[in-house]
Amino acid sequence: MRRWLTGLAALAVVAAVALAVATWRALPPLPTTLVSAARLSAPLHFVAADGTPLNRSYRGRFNRVDALPAWRIPALLRTAFVASEDQRYWQHGGVDWRARFAALWGNLRAGQVQRGASTIGEQVARILQPRPHTYWSHWIAGIEAGRLLHHFGHAQVLDFYLNQVPYGARRRGVAPAAHYYFGRDPDALDPAEQLSLAVLVRSPSRYDPRRHPQALRQAVDQLAGRMRASGAIDATQAEAIRRAPIQPGQQALAVEAGPFVLHAAERARALGLTGPVLKTTLDPDLQRFVQQVLGQRVRTLATRGVRNAAALVVDNATGAVLAWVVAPQDGPFAIDAVLAPRQPGSTLKPFVYGLAMARLGWQPDTVIEDTPLAENVREGLHRYRNYSGRYYGKVSLRYALANSLNIPAVKTAQAVGVPAILDLLHRLGFGTFDQTADFYGPAIVLGDGGVRLFDLVQGYASLARHGRYLPLHVLADTPQPDPVPVLPAPVTSLLASILSDPNARSAEFGADSVLDLPMPTAVKTGTSSDYRDIWTMGFDDRYTVGVWMGRLDGGSTDGLTGSSGPAPVLRQIFAHLRTAAPYAGLWHSPALQPVHTCEWIGPPPCVQRDDWHLGDVHAPVSAPSTTTRRVAIARPLPGEMLAIDPRLPAATQRYRFSLDTAGQAIKRVAWQLDRKPLATTTEAATSWQIVPGPHTLSARVWLDDGNPGHALELGPVAFSVLGQAPPHEGSPE
Repeated sequence: MRRWLTGLAALAVVAAVALAVATWRALPPLPTTLVSAARLSAPLHFVAADGTPLNRSYRGRFNRVDALPAWRIPALLRTAFVASEDQRYWQHGGVDWRARFAALWGNLRAGQVQRGASTIGEQVARILQPRPHTYWSHWIAGIEAGRLLHHFGHAQVLDFYLNQVPYGARRRGVAPAAHYYFGRDPDALDPAEQLSLAVLVRSPSRYDPRRHPQALRQAVDQLAGRMRASGAIDATQAEAIRRAPIQPGQQALAVEAGPFVLHAAERARALGLTGPVLKTTLDPDLQRFVQQVLGQRVRTLATRGVRNAAALVVDNATGAVLAWVVAPQDGPFAIDAVLAPRQPGSTLKPFVYGLAMARLGWQPDTVIEDTPLAENVREGLHRYRNYSGRYYGKVSLRYALANSLNIPAVKTAQAVGVPAILDLLHRLGFGTFDQTADFYGPAIVLGDGGVRLFDLVQGYASLARHGRYLPLHVLADTPQPDPVPVLPAPVTSLLASILSDPNARSAEFGADSVLDLPMPTAVKTGTSSDYRDIWTMGFDDRYTVGVWMGRLDGGSTDGLTGSSGPAPVLRQIFAHLRTAAPYAGLWHSPALQPVHTCEWIGPPPCVQRDDWHLGDVHAPVSAPSTTTRRVAIARPLPGEMLAIDPRLPAATQRYRFSLDTAGQAIKRVAWQLDRKPLATTTEAATSWQIVPGPHTLSARVWLDDGNPGHALELGPVAFSVLGQAPPHEGSPE
């Protein structure tokens, strides 16, 4: 018997030592201070331009900006929390064994878990180190609670708890909860409301004053009764609490601007600003309005696949951000769509055409060929097309930009050069183009690259600011740099004229388009491939507005475009802006010269109209200009790869060589394939039965220009045909 007891005692000692070692290893090191444990920084309070408080982001494990000092936490609120959560808090050392055994006995009698016995110290331990709810985690939390109370003292642990205790709607701490439920600071709450905060932590959903006021009322009265019985309050106070109505209030932090505040906090840290109150540029009334219309539009288009949206409104003169809205703002993986790089679609086209006018001297009536265009890209041969699928032939720059035609835009990008485009975008503050010009190619003008809404609005505001770049800012009363000229002012005036011309855009957008605002406004849309991103950008002389819609999960919308998705939101925003301030119009550069021109908008004849030119007045144009293009081999493209179809007879597999005549009359063409004569034609094309292997095509061209002795030498253009020659008809195979 003695041997058995000795063995049992030894086993108990070994088990105790093992438990002690395992416990010691599981305990995290004590923080230097509880403030550093929660990684709290000095509170930065942000207000709108008129002083309206702005809400914070409540994502994350800790209350980072609304932690109250001890002297601002009402004594009754402290007492109520102790009475509700841990009646013997000031007597025990971290674990209330009496309450724990009482809870265990009650649960055993009931046959189910009806009550717990976690002390405030144990709850603080779980706030600092979240763990699964297991017997082992409860053991560790109890040991850790004792260490915390011993090291920091009961008062400091209670203060930390009151600032970090979790409520509903991601609120942590009594200050955010007081604002969320009652619209006031904790020290402005009456006794019944203070007891409500103590009750709500038990079950924020069950006792929500907006949804379950009776349940909250009953729980508050019960707590008041216990506090009276313990002597924490007297009978008069208890009766006053029972008689006081508990009415949920409106949140004092009524402006939904979480993403904006996060960006403002980043800028404040970068500038070394410490507060405690920082004034921002946000217009709270405008922010609320944009939040309302954008949120409603997202809900309306939810059946069409729209899940996310963002809008940005800025003041052109100062670069101040007036509204920064993301919809929706909730969700565990919520992303600030204002700062998320997305495919820009056609929204970069104005900058490319502006370069062509500034560097190449192009005018609104400069003619660009809208004809089929293909180009070798990394994935193979890419054929460009317009959104409508139509080709308009000869079109003016005004017509091409206003209708957002793709092929003229690509040809313009080829003319100005991708390096020049990237240089302009970088000088306008676009920070996402970090690859080489060869990586993007001319397709950059169609949205081949990620762009942030923030950068797009910054760029369009530079156009509205007469071509001068100024970084957007969100903090008021901070030094701002002087605007830097990037594009000539007359060029931006012409761009604004084109983008506000309802007649010029009617071919692709129709008459009475949603883009035709009541007052002249420069508007540009964009739609990315597969309808993932849809944009509308707009500006007048005072404001620039950008709206994006789409899906941040990578999905596509149901065929929505910039004009059918975000454009109505942009219209509503400008209408609202113009009720608050007189219409500022669109600036017209005095350097522009009036001209009477013949504008090409498709098949002949051209259309007579009045327009504006850069620099000297040109004579009226009666025929399209071809000075920017030369006669060239159009097909095949350099490096083009063709393929033989083995299922078809060889005689039926032919390829059509063709020239781009640049609008000039052709008298004769001598074609050479692989340096050998192929054919002589009077047309700018010939047909060839394809043969496997690498090939080169050259052509000698005589123009019908009265100079019969002069011929143009074109090529050679290298291309290849893949596969094996199929059997001829009649072959025994």
